[in-house]
Amino acid sequence: MGSYVLLVTFWLAYGVLHSVLANNVVKRFFEQKMGAGYRFYRLIYNGLAFVLLAAVLFYQFTLPAQSLWAFDWRIDLLGNFLKYGGLLIVMIAISGYNFKEFSGLTFSPNDSKPGSGTLKTNGMLHYVRHPIYTGTILFIWGLFLSDSLVRTLLMAACVTVYTLIGIYFEEQKLVVEFGEAYRVYRRTVPMLFPKVFHKKAAP
Repeated sequence: MGSYVLLVTFWLAYGVLHSVLANNVVKRFFEQKMGAGYRFYRLIYNGLAFVLLAAVLFYQFTLPAQSLWAFDWRIDLLGNFLKYGGLLIVMIAISGYNFKEFSGLTFSPNDSKPGSGTLKTNGMLHYVRHPIYTGTILFIWGLFLSDSLVRTLLMAACVTVYTLIGIYFEEQKLVVEFGEAYRVYRRTVPMLFPKVFHKKAAP
């Protein structure tokens, strides 16, 4: 039991650190402290996120493979559908971004300034506001359905909770950056899962 509590603690700590380092106030603090070196901030941020994620996953895989139910091919089929469907959504969503900017390999000094960017509502963003998170949630719950392990259930629950909280704070930043345009977009486009019918976002 203690191992599972520690796993949840690690996941929550990872989520908190990830969100704190993405906060505009924290970013401005590092921008002042790092000077010209701040152009590497996003690259360092992504690298740190990858290393810490790998560490949490490593610990998770050291825990016992305690299954919640016996293998059922129907559940496994659903799990694989969610898993690979989610992965496909993530890949399509990421392809809509400039990889060098997304990864931090390039830097623009105006990136963090309100109104400096362009609100994108095309592609998958026309149907949901956060398609990468949509795919991630589908993927992790698909993993759980496929292996039925307690440790995977805890991971899926923690990542889902962190994602929902993270979206709230991320959208506060987007409102600051894009103002009324993002408020209109938020009102007309679902957050994670598309509706069969919904009003088209304002251009």
